[in-house]
Amino acid sequence: MAAGTNGPVAIAVSGGSDSLVLMLLAKAWSRRSGRNLIVLTVDHGLRPEAREEAEWVTAKAASLGLSARGLTWTPDKRSQDAARQGRHSLLAAAAREAGAGLLLLGHTRTDVEETLLMRLARPTTLASAVGPQPVSVSPVWPEGRDILLGRPLIAVRRGHLMEMLAERGESWVRDPSNESDAYERVRMRKLAGQLDAARLSRITDDAMRLRAVEDIQLADMLSAFVRIDPAGLVELQMDRLAGSLRLRARLLSILLQTAAGSDSPVAPQPLLALASDLASGGPKSRLTLGGAWLQRRGGTLMIGRDPGEVCAGWQDGIWDGRYRRAAPGGADVEESPFLVRHGMPDDPYEEILTGRLVLWEKALRLGARLGVELAGSGAQTLSPVATTRPG
Repeated sequence: MAAGTNGPVAIAVSGGSDSLVLMLLAKAWSRRSGRNLIVLTVDHGLRPEAREEAEWVTAKAASLGLSARGLTWTPDKRSQDAARQGRHSLLAAAAREAGAGLLLLGHTRTDVEETLLMRLARPTTLASAVGPQPVSVSPVWPEGRDILLGRPLIAVRRGHLMEMLAERGESWVRDPSNESDAYERVRMRKLAGQLDAARLSRITDDAMRLRAVEDIQLADMLSAFVRIDPAGLVELQMDRLAGSLRLRARLLSILLQTAAGSDSPVAPQPLLALASDLASGGPKSRLTLGGAWLQRRGGTLMIGRDPGEVCAGWQDGIWDGRYRRAAPGGADVEESPFLVRHGMPDDPYEEILTGRLVLWEKALRLGARLGVELAGSGAQTLSPVATTRPG
């Protein structure tokens, strides 16, 4: 996973069993590879113990000789969804500040199977029910720009990790919310324990293979049919575009988020409706969706920014999630395509949409390749040697 990335490798550690094993394994890998590590932990403030747990993680990392940084989330509202978004924003910003292009997370095979059951409880396809992927882009933007997320433990079940830690005499943070039936994931975890484990594993493997096929097709679409104008206009060539409506909807989701400088996906039904309309020769006129303007011209779908949704102003060198500062010079705003002309900075800029799509394509291809490899091997175990205490 670290191949092709520069700088240190960042690790998100909450102190739970999964991320603790990840930190121990990463330490052993770091000694062999020579790559530096930085441990990041977040005090999310959702429980009174959160600050103490974050301090415990930084102390544990220091005892292993690892650099660690504690981060504090100060929320506008307190919920698990808001905490997840806030945590990812802090982690991505800290990783980028440290010069890391890869952030490792402790998701396991158990998480994949639980997510599969959760998503299959709603209308979806088997491929769409898979998650999280071995490699993905950050779910936050623009904080997550230039950052890939890697999940080295995605083929190992959580129970095995706990057994490893117990054999080593290690303790870990236990979050009481992981036992509360108030949360859907906990209910699905209990359901999974009542199912035929071998059958669930086979279904998960099949879903991972199907998802990998879709992800490769999606990456090919991004590479072959999408162009970004220097002013930030997204152009999709639809003449030779193939694939199911659901796959095209996934492509449109990526392009809409990119054109809008957003990290908020459009709901599935409007995307499917748009994909169907495009397949029938539409849309006949300009429309607005997901903070973007869309207009068809022959076989090309042009996607720009809805000027009414623009977040004007420079923040951390980024303007509206679409541009970064540049040296003076370049094209005049008035000469830019109409669909982006009314949502551009007055200062010199460079578009960052191209880089975002390149990273998305890379994540799709790498995640698909690893997903196929892992699906062929089923749930794995780890050698105890890998977590031997450093001397």
